[in-house]
Amino acid sequence: MALDEASLLAEANRINYRLRSTFFYRKLKEYKTLSFRGKIDALLPVKHLYSWDGWTNWGIREDAYTYICEHDNLELIQVFCHPRLIREHPILIAYYRNIAALSQKAVKYLVSVDVKKVEIDEDNRYSLTEDQALKLSRLFNEHISLIIDSSIESITEDELYGILLASTGAQIDGSWRNAIGEEAEKVVQRLLVKEAKERNLLAALIPRVGTGVELYDSEKLEEQLGNIERYRGIMLVNHTSILFSSEPDISLIGNQGATTGVIEVKGGADPAGALERYGAAKKSFEEALRRNPYVQTILLASCLTTQVHTRIQNDSTISSYFNLTEILSENSTKYKQFVQEAFSILGA
Repeated sequence: MALDEASLLAEANRINYRLRSTFFYRKLKEYKTLSFRGKIDALLPVKHLYSWDGWTNWGIREDAYTYICEHDNLELIQVFCHPRLIREHPILIAYYRNIAALSQKAVKYLVSVDVKKVEIDEDNRYSLTEDQALKLSRLFNEHISLIIDSSIESITEDELYGILLASTGAQIDGSWRNAIGEEAEKVVQRLLVKEAKERNLLAALIPRVGTGVELYDSEKLEEQLGNIERYRGIMLVNHTSILFSSEPDISLIGNQGATTGVIEVKGGADPAGALERYGAAKKSFEEALRRNPYVQTILLASCLTTQVHTRIQNDSTISSYFNLTEILSENSTKYKQFVQEAFSILGA
C-alpha cells in the first residue's frame, strides 16, 4: 500500500470512530431511551385500570404470563404490550419494541406498520387504529415471551432494561452507516456553541420551531448541546449570530444582517468521494460569493486525496481549509486556529 493510501486509510478510521462516538451519545438522547423507565413507572399507579383478560389473544405465552404475574419486582405493563395502552400512549411503542429486540425496519416488514413517525411524536399527533395496536401488541408480546422462555423464566428487571439499551444500541449502529456527514456537522455546531460560551459571547439559542429564543443558561447548556438538532443557530452578545442550515452548513451573520462568513463541513470517510465532497463545497462557496464577493469561506474536510488537496490550495473560492480530523480535538493547534478565524469574522 502506498504511503498516501495508508495515511488516508488511517485518517478515515480516526474520523469514523470519533464521529461514531459522538453520534451514539447524541442519538441516545434523541431517542430518549433513558426516559422510558420513568414513563412506565408513571403508569404504575393506574396499572389496575388495564384489564389483561385478553392476554391469550395478544401474543403472550402462558408460561411467560404466569411468570410475570408471580414476579415480585415486575408488573405486566412493564413487560408486555397492552393494545389499549399504546393507543393511549403511542410513544411507548418504542419501549415495547426495544424490549422485544426488534428494529423499526423489522416491525414494518413483519406487520406492515411504520412506527418511526409515531415513536418520535411527542405531541401525539398520530393515532393507532385498533387493528394496528393489536398487530403491534401481538408482535412485541410474541418476541418478549420468547425472551422470557429462553431465560428459563429467570429474567430480572435489570436484564429487561439491559435488553432495552442493547436494542437501542443496535438501532443506532444501523443508522450510523448513513450518518457520518450529518454527525460531522453536528459536532462542529456543538464546538462553536461551546466556544461561544467559553468566550463569554453566547447570548441565546434559536430553536428551529417558532420565533422564540432560549436565553443562555449554563445549567441547561449540556442538555441543549446534546440536542443540537433542535436549534437553527445562536445569538452572540456582540449582536452577531451563527446559523446552522445547509448550503452552506454554517453561516456567520454580521450585526447588520449580512453574511460575513460561511463554513462547509464535509466529514465523509471515503477517500473515493473526496472529489465529490470538494465539488459540493465549492458550489456552495460560489453561490455565497455571488451574493457577497467579500464573504470569507472556510472548508472543514477529511480524507482528501493529494489531487483534491492541491485543488483546494489553488482554489480562490476557499479562504481557509482545515482538516476536520485535526480540529476535533479542542486542545489542538488547528482547532484553536479554526475557532479564532471563525469568531474573528464575526468581530469577536
